[in-house]
Amino acid sequence: MHGVGTRKLGALAVAVAVVLVAPGGVVGTGGSDATGAQDAKKPPDPENDVVGWEDGYWYDEPIAVDQSDGLTEAERRAYVGRAMARVERLRGQEFQERVELQVLSRQQYRRIVRAQADAEFGPAQRAWENQVWEALFAVNESTDAAAETVQLRQERIAGFYLPGTSDIYVIAESEDRPVVDNATLVHELTHALQDQQVGLASPSLRAQTMDGRRGVDGLVEGEAMYVEKLYERRCRAGWECVTTPGPDPPKAPYEGGPLPDYNLAMQVATIQPYSDGPPYVAAQIGANETDGNASEKNWSGLDYRRPPFGSEQVIDPAMDADPPPTLRLGEQATDGWRLYGKQGENGSQTVGEAGIYTMFWYQGRAYDNQVIPWREFDTADGPLDEFNYTSQPSDGWGNDRLWPYHDGEKRGYVWRTAWDTDEDAVEFERAYRELLAGRNATRVGRNTWVIRQGGFADSFHVVRDGKTVTIVNGPTVESLTEIRPSIEIRAAQDGCDCGQ
Repeated sequence: MHGVGTRKLGALAVAVAVVLVAPGGVVGTGGSDATGAQDAKKPPDPENDVVGWEDGYWYDEPIAVDQSDGLTEAERRAYVGRAMARVERLRGQEFQERVELQVLSRQQYRRIVRAQADAEFGPAQRAWENQVWEALFAVNESTDAAAETVQLRQERIAGFYLPGTSDIYVIAESEDRPVVDNATLVHELTHALQDQQVGLASPSLRAQTMDGRRGVDGLVEGEAMYVEKLYERRCRAGWECVTTPGPDPPKAPYEGGPLPDYNLAMQVATIQPYSDGPPYVAAQIGANETDGNASEKNWSGLDYRRPPFGSEQVIDPAMDADPPPTLRLGEQATDGWRLYGKQGENGSQTVGEAGIYTMFWYQGRAYDNQVIPWREFDTADGPLDEFNYTSQPSDGWGNDRLWPYHDGEKRGYVWRTAWDTDEDAVEFERAYRELLAGRNATRVGRNTWVIRQGGFADSFHVVRDGKTVTIVNGPTVESLTEIRPSIEIRAAQDGCDCGQ
């Protein structure tokens, strides 16, 4: 597998192509390039390397490539060479070195991901991940969130680039006759160009939290998706583009029907920067979303030294670029409850606006608990968006930090959320209580609920203080004050009208 080790695969997080929807075949007016390419006149090569010419191929040069019976080495070289020239043409930058294409079968890739996961997810990391995704009501207490993450990676990744190398990898569904999708090839070549120009492993592109990763990906994946969309547009407008034979991968069932084998909530959270990244990039470079001539735009507007702080800026590019307000835990738990000090950011996770949206969306999609109009997700905001990540209870997000706790086999957490206004905080608090009600939670005291049965059976304390909403979770009502000693639990009869 050309040296793809589990250590290197850890860089996957910054340069992958995911399957958002079932992509249509990206073909131009000429269909397959194989027809007539042998007789086409080859333009003369330039004296010096120029943008739009790479490895002996011009961006608009016909090539003889037919994937119906797989790819020969000569076809692969021509396919990659011209694709590199086209990325240069669209992006207005020059590749500094040739990029090699490696094709992995889906089975090969699954084995690589499994080996990487065995090294990545130790017992403490697994427990911490479980609590984060359980807090979002995406996995229940009996589900292994790490295993769900692994399965999602195994099934929904279409390709990847390893920063610091000259190799891109495309995942082929067929092991006998592997084919390479146009859009995936261009997407990963864009990552290689990014790495050669700005360095994808630079400290400014590292993030400690889920939401920080969404912000970085909004820039990195947003640019790759933007170039991919420009490429698809050129194919439809007249570029001859290599046909990708075979059926499209199945579309993720966002709009309804049976749930897939992989975790759909994790999928929705993961693809947010791929969906909202292209319009974010368009806003930074001053491009009209419908303008295909992006190579003439102000690409210098993409600042890789200061990527977005989180998903909020990617969802709404007009948002202020100032850092989010600081949130602190403020007090320590008692009676043996401890934080996970080495996971995330000092033991905490930030799920961001995209994570909170996903939580509310998934309740309607998976459990018929409609806290927000979840079907609007499939209604894109604009021509460059794929999906709609806006909702009333997630808009106005200012910051959040989720601290998972453990005491032996017992689990709990403190989740603090900050909002732009008091009204935004009220909206989130109201929606969260609706979520609990949809889970048949019983109010047992002021601000206190208990879910008595099922995979999310736990106790919850939800309180708002101005622009801040704090949620405390524990296995019993008594454990809530152990995890958060300052809260006051007023015991009452089940079903009482206990006020807020």
